Amino acid sequence: MTYFRDSNVFIMKVKLLTIFLSLSLTVLFNTDISAQKDQIPIESSLDQQSERLLIKIGMITASKPAKLKFGAFSSDNRKGVSTAKDENNKPLLFSFDLLNASGEKASIEAATNIEKKEGSTEVEIKGDVSVYITTSIDQDDLWVLLMAKTPETKEFSLKNIFLTNGTDEITFKNSIGEPTGKSEVTAPKGIIAYINGNPLGAMQYYSGGSFSYKKFIWISKSMDEQLQLVTAAVFSSMLEVGDYFIDTEFVD
Repeated sequence: MTYFRDSNVFIMKVKLLTIFLSLSLTVLFNTDISAQKDQIPIESSLDQQSERLLIKIGMITASKPAKLKFGAFSSDNRKGVSTAKDENNKPLLFSFDLLNASGEKASIEAATNIEKKEGSTEVEIKGDVSVYITTSIDQDDLWVLLMAKTPETKEFSLKNIFLTNGTDEITFKNSIGEPTGKSEVTAPKGIIAYINGNPLGAMQYYSGGSFSYKKFIWISKSMDEQLQLVTAAVFSSMLEVGDYFIDTEFVD
């Protein structure tokens, strides 16, 4: 009698364990969003086809934007507001190249109306910022990014951000994670880029908690090399326009 009773208990435990594992796997594979507590939630398709890349930011000066590096991407030929000029010798807000692992590069130029502060090297942006992006992969594929800060604030509205090459359009969506502490201000913040409803990449510009200064980028490897490089260039440009998001954020 004892033997059969122990056997029944064992069988019951096995059944319960099987049900638990089945439910866990169902939740895991049916979810569309994945995130850890110190990370913005990103769609599972993007999470599976990319890796979280820490953005390394160098020294920032008026003559040069900061040196950027994340994964195999790195910036070069950097020029700031005091040195950047376009092909017609007109001043630019900044310009730089972004290189990928195979040595292909995106060339980035940002133009806007600027006003120099008297007795200072600092400038104030007076109007929308237009960022022009071309690559060595397809030099005829010109992408234009239009950005504008909300008046009287340091915020960028996603409604005022427009990115197109004349044929396709890349759109952006806010992404906010769970607070890393007791306060809502510790929640990680970022944006996700989409093309035709498919996630291209994501940028976490604020990480919350003790490591709020850390920034990350995800680039989908399911897209071709051209779109990967353009996406990386767009996020790099947003970092520069947004003053590396030390006091700035995106809003809906």
